[in-house]
Amino acid sequence: MYTTIAIAYRLSTVSVTVSALEAAGFEVFCPWINTMTLLPHYSLAFGGVPIAVPAKTAAEASEFLKAVHSGTISPLETEGCEADTLPAPLEKKRLRDKAANILGYVLFSVSAPWPELALPGEKAPP
Repeated sequence: MYTTIAIAYRLSTVSVTVSALEAAGFEVFCPWINTMTLLPHYSLAFGGVPIAVPAKTAAEASEFLKAVHSGTISPLETEGCEADTLPAPLEKKRLRDKAANILGYVLFSVSAPWPELALPGEKAPP
């Protein structure tokens, strides 16, 4: 039995996420990756590509992805090589940013882009 731990909306995000999980030793199942490869422009309409792991390792894999996504850890092995410093963790959107996004959508019918990777417990932008 597999549990979905994330949903990705771009092929590059799916590939990097699956690679990071596999490099960390997790077994990964990504059911719609071939559809995403053939029809990338439909990814939002299909609801993204679910990234699943066995239920027994779902909590650990989810914590690993959250740590990578927040910038707490790097999925890359940096021991013995010269590595760049990690970027600062992404800050939460403030109310002003959300209001500007809504105003832009109302005036120009354009919204801010969706997040590339949706993790459990995170809300999508308005």
